[in-house]
Amino acid sequence: MGTLSIAVLSIAAFAIEPATAQINPNTQTVPQGATDTDDDPVRSNARVPGVAGFTGRGLSISTSLNSRYESNLSRRLTPDDGFRIQPRISADYGLGSNRLGVFVAGSYGRDIVLGNRFFGGGNRSNVSAGVDFELSRCSGEIGAGLRESLNLRNDAAQFGAFQQRSLVYGFAASCQLGRALSINAGISRSDAQNGRGASTALNVETLAFTGGLGLNIGSLGQLSVSGSVSNVDLPGRLVVTPTAIVADGFQQRTVRVGLSRAFGSRLLIAAGGSVIDNQPGTESSLIVVDGVPQFVDRSRFTGFGYDGAVDFTLSSRLSVNLTANRSINTNPFVGAFLVVGNGYAVSANTQVGRYQVAAGARFRNSSFRGSFASEFDPTPRRSDKLQIYFVRIGGRIGQRIRASLEMNHTRRISDPTALSFTSTGAGLNLSMAFGKGSR
Repeated sequence: MGTLSIAVLSIAAFAIEPATAQINPNTQTVPQGATDTDDDPVRSNARVPGVAGFTGRGLSISTSLNSRYESNLSRRLTPDDGFRIQPRISADYGLGSNRLGVFVAGSYGRDIVLGNRFFGGGNRSNVSAGVDFELSRCSGEIGAGLRESLNLRNDAAQFGAFQQRSLVYGFAASCQLGRALSINAGISRSDAQNGRGASTALNVETLAFTGGLGLNIGSLGQLSVSGSVSNVDLPGRLVVTPTAIVADGFQQRTVRVGLSRAFGSRLLIAAGGSVIDNQPGTESSLIVVDGVPQFVDRSRFTGFGYDGAVDFTLSSRLSVNLTANRSINTNPFVGAFLVVGNGYAVSANTQVGRYQVAAGARFRNSSFRGSFASEFDPTPRRSDKLQIYFVRIGGRIGQRIRASLEMNHTRRISDPTALSFTSTGAGLNLSMAFGKGSR
């Protein structure tokens, strides 16, 4: 667990969810539940979302084998159990130093599904490359990442029903202008596409610009003021206007103020508030999705977001993390113009002898504005309540092998009810690493 690091509050979100209010502690990882889903992390530490970053000189290679049984593997109203086995090999190579480091990282594996009627398997690959730099008073990253895998998200209407490909590339940098003042800026482009014959209605393309100032205000902590502009294109949805038929899209503008403060090495509190404005290219309510005309709410929407974190280090062996946020975004998993989500998470981490134990819970309440019917959302969704509970114990077996056991319980209460599900799972994860950082 160790000493807490100062948290940096950031509006940079997951690449395909622009301007999500989000906590971003640079060095702290918070357990989030089952390790084999693609749900967004509780907190993100990537300079450029979706890019691995420089982890040091040299080569590392690792292999892993994750196996899991779920009482409702395909996440349906009527439970449909099954096993999923995920073998994977990963590699990471770095050249240079912390002042100027070049990195390439990638992984390849497969989701193998046994005993399930609806859920098929698929390949899983991820590669990223770039340059991290730290020159004089400035540091930053230029990078790109490409990922392709089954859609294994608990907020998707059909878990694992289609292959998804996402590409992201961008630049982020920050400079210290004085002892108390810093400035940061970034630009990123992301494209998310659904494959394997899936509907294009959920494809999302985003170009985001971010910038901000940080100010150390002494005993009061670190103050940050930031803003972003994201141009979001939805090429799989057509909007019918009086004069033409155009691709759907909108511009999102965000302004955020945050404050973080560490109280010694045992307590960190960070919080932020934001105003998020979403302006559609046209406010026509008639769209065409998968060849079907339908009326949806595409009006301008302005709302408030927040993000907060409290980290306790109670001893050298025990820590507790609390996280909360409210976001407004669109994503390639849900048939809706905008998703307004309120999320909360708590986790506890402890060391018991040679073993690490983590337990916690995540909750997310989502409401959908401008929801529509598509191939994977036959009935427009109005709201979801997602609940995840987990416990995990793991440790080393020898110098190179790690093993962990985990159990989780996931429940989604949806409107309409047909999209609700409950699932309980248990898994065994094994991994072996060679090269830098493997001991």
